Amino acid sequence: MILIVILPLLLSSDPASAACRLSPSSTTEQLVLPLRAEVRHDHHSYFVQLLQLALDKTAKDYGPCDVVLSQRAKPQARLYQELSRQENIHIIDATVMPERNERFQAIPFPLLKGLMGYRIAFIRADDQPRFNQVRTLEDLRAFRAGQGDTWFDVQVLRMHGIPVTTTSKYESLFRMLRAGRFDFFPRGAQEVMSEAESFDISGLAVESSLVLAYPWPVYFYVNKEHTLLAERVEEGLMRARADGSFDEFFRNHPLIVTVFEQLNLEQRTQFSLCNPQHSDPLLLQQEGAWIRPWPENLCARFSIDAATR
Repeated sequence: MILIVILPLLLSSDPASAACRLSPSSTTEQLVLPLRAEVRHDHHSYFVQLLQLALDKTAKDYGPCDVVLSQRAKPQARLYQELSRQENIHIIDATVMPERNERFQAIPFPLLKGLMGYRIAFIRADDQPRFNQVRTLEDLRAFRAGQGDTWFDVQVLRMHGIPVTTTSKYESLFRMLRAGRFDFFPRGAQEVMSEAESFDISGLAVESSLVLAYPWPVYFYVNKEHTLLAERVEEGLMRARADGSFDEFFRNHPLIVTVFEQLNLEQRTQFSLCNPQHSDPLLLQQEGAWIRPWPENLCARFSIDAATR
């Protein structure tokens, strides 16, 4: 995911100023969003603009603050280390995982309205007629998925009876799919088109009729010591949801328009799956938080305690 970097905090007696970091090279309060050392996704504009919206909604309370995009890329692991050590990194966006919730302070607002959990697959181009015949989850179980061996998606797919082949190298998944090692490679709906442009998908295609969907929010995270920053960003996001500006931003951002128009998200056959890490009914039924409401009995037939061990 895109990661947001804020330059080191300058000590101040004004509590409001602690909610936005002052860049030594600027006369204005700034949050800096850097490029990651990963080229397959180009999502930085979405998170820059959304964070700016949240800051603008709280400017009267905390003062003005600008989000700036840095040109220096860093690996994701390095950025998490810096966030823990309070070295440069003060806020990130990332998929919600238990270890991140323990390590950092989560800002509990689904930034993509759950879109990361809407999975659209790469397939072999000649197999599209076979996928057109899939009507039920039982039909889909006749196909084998491919995933990274450490990805949590593997657990979700397997607990629903979908066989999965894994590998440690992301790039290998395209070659393995082409070679017939598995039948489909599910990706986040907002990722699949940029990945189609970034990798060699000769002989492959983006599957056109199905979408798997399971709750998997993306949150902003901050260091646990930066509570005022977390409070400001959460308050700004909640105000944007309440006055409709968040939904307007979401619907009109090019990243989201591509998903709904080019990928025909709403016309696809959807299979809603339980994600045991995100099964809390209060979260799943939160008004306005998701693209569409989740079924109330989404995880009813699973033992969540067993599934998450």
